[in-house]
This record gives sequence, C-alpha cells and structure tokens, in this order.
Amino acid sequence: MSIPVGSKAEGGQFHGRQRELSDLWDLFESNNVLLSGPRRLGKSSILQRLADDAPSHGWHAVLIDLQGHGTAEEMLAEIDRALPEPAIKRWLETARKGAGRAADRLRKLELRLPGGLGGSIDLQAPPAAAWAPQAQRIQSRLAPQPVLILFDEFSVFLEKLISHDRAVAELLVGWLRTWRLASQVQCRFVFSGSVGLNTLLTRHHLITCFNDCYDFRLQAFSRREAIAMLEAELRGEGWPHAPDVPGHICDRVGWLSPFYVNLLLVEALRAARDRQAEAGVSGTPLTTNDVDDGYERLLAVRSRFVHWSQRLERDLAKDALTVALRVLAAVAARTDGLTRRQLVARLATVEPDPDARARRFDEVLWHLEEDGYLTTEADRVSFPSFLLRDYWQRNHGR
Repeated sequence: MSIPVGSKAEGGQFHGRQRELSDLWDLFESNNVLLSGPRRLGKSSILQRLADDAPSHGWHAVLIDLQGHGTAEEMLAEIDRALPEPAIKRWLETARKGAGRAADRLRKLELRLPGGLGGSIDLQAPPAAAWAPQAQRIQSRLAPQPVLILFDEFSVFLEKLISHDRAVAELLVGWLRTWRLASQVQCRFVFSGSVGLNTLLTRHHLITCFNDCYDFRLQAFSRREAIAMLEAELRGEGWPHAPDVPGHICDRVGWLSPFYVNLLLVEALRAARDRQAEAGVSGTPLTTNDVDDGYERLLAVRSRFVHWSQRLERDLAKDALTVALRVLAAVAARTDGLTRRQLVARLATVEPDPDARARRFDEVLWHLEEDGYLTTEADRVSFPSFLLRDYWQRNHGR
C-alpha cells in the first residue's frame, strides 16, 4: 500500500491543508512561527510541503530534523550544513532572473534592506559560551537572507538539551530570540515537534523565550478534507468501495487526524482482504463492516496506543499523574463526556480542599487538552479521538 501511516506525506500523498499553507505564507512576511498542536496531525508533512513550495514564494527553505541531536553545537552544525553560502547565492541568482511572485518579492526586499540582500545587519553578540563564535558567524551570514529555517523535532531536541544542561538551553533559546528580534532580519524560523512544544516550554519556564513567535496551532482535518483524502487514496489503491465508507471511517475516528484516518483505512482494507480470502472471492467493494472490523483490530493491538499513557508517566509529577489518570478514566467511560463540575467532584478523594482541587484540575486539564487527549466544548470534557477513548476505556478504565 502507498498510504502514509506514520511517515511524512509527500508529493501526491499530501492532501488538504491549503488554507493552513496560505495562512503560513502570509505570516512569514513579518513573523516567525511556532507550529504547535498534538501529535499525529501532520506537522512534519506541512513542514516538508513548505520546504517544497518555498521557491515559488520567494524563499530558500531548508527542513532540519533535530531528532538525533542534543547539543547547541550539533544544532548549529546542522544549520551550517543545510545552508551553505554557495547554495544560497545560486538560488538568489536564479530567483532574480525569474518572473512572477517570487522574483517580485525579492526585488521588494532588496529595496527595503540597505545594501541589498546579504547586506550587513547590526546584531547583538551571542552569549558567552563555547559555541558563541560559531553562532555569531551563522547569524551574521543568514540574518540578511530570505531563508526559511524549518526545525522539525525542535521540542525533542530542546528536551534533551534541558536534561543535559539547562543553562546552555536557556542561553541557546535566548540567543535565538535576540536574533529573531533584531531589526531588518530577513530570515524566518519555524519551530515544531512531536513532543508538545507549548507544554514543554511552560513546564520548564521558557515560554517567554518564544513569545515573539506566532503560535500557529494546527487542527484536525475538516470532514470534507478527510473524505477527499480517503477517496483519493482508495482510487490510488484501486479499491472499489460502498459510497458511505469514507464518511463511516470519519464517524468511527471522530478526531480527524490524518494519521488515525489512514490507520483505520489501512486496517479496514486488510480486514476486507481477509474477508475476500475466506470467501474465495476478489474485487468486492470495501464495506462499512470492514471498517468496523478494522476498528476492533486496531484496539486489540495495545502497542499502537500505549505511548499515550507512557508520555503522561514521563511528563507529569506523581500528584498530577494521579489526577490525570482519574480524569481520563472518568471521561473514557462516557461517550458524551462529563462536565467540569462532575470531574472536579470525582477528585474529592485526591484533594479534599475544593479550591486546591479546582486549581489542580485546571492545570492537568490544560496539559491534557494541549497534547490532544481531551477537548472541552460547551463545558463538556470529552475525548476528541474515539479510538483513543475506546482504547483508554478498555485498558485504563475503572
């Protein structure tokens, strides 16, 4: 199968997100961006599409995956490697000779910046650190250029750096902020990652180091986008299907994360193949019964969802973890969720004082909402993902 499940969606595998991409290109004219949102919403795929489309928008973009790095020196070396000066010059020469929106944008930039693109910019010196000369050289070279630096797994990198040397982490993010805030800087940054960046920054009291960035919170697919993606993928796989199958997949998934939509589609196709093999037939359409069978198969494999509980154990202190698990178990037991008042009342045995109990609940709920476990609508707290809700009820319910 060519349906992406867990890998970046590139080329023809990328679907939807046209409104989000348009908004991001508009933002880059004056803003750096923190691309936030729960895991499995396709942030890496959007970064790849931005990198692919950048030349037509007047940017030289690079996607830098920081997953395997954990020091300031390693991050700086990756920036240097990804953006060598000859490559930037070649791109600028080609772009200037072109026509259309990209060339027009470059000409406007050259008029605004004294000395033209690549001219000098008065930048504050980096902090006193062993990597300061390397940082200053990179900053002086790239700040005046129309380059778009897309950091994937920045949150994973930053978490490693904090655990190894918090002081260095503070110096690094502080230096990046002074770079971004210098006047007439032409380059732009996007920071993203699979670990919730906002929760990480808040937990380590570093959120103010990124308050100059626009927090672009990615949402799930619309139903229209999800159905269009499913129909295109079924055509690509050569699978006939009953007309109500794409909508039924959306109904079963609930929260239309591209990952979970595709995960259920793949499992439904496997269920259909098994059904056909058992009946000794082939070429029959995919049915809603196949989707339901695939749903049950997914829930039977605990390893697909166990990381959701492991992340809580890793990220939350013992008292907060106790509250989180109580809340999740209570919400999972009700398909329509529970009100905030009902949930706070269920924590009376954990915290007798009502004011303290409400504060603890609010703190934990913010974490659970930020990382995609729960959502609140009209004062009702529920699981946006029906797959996660049913997994939680079966394996962590009480």
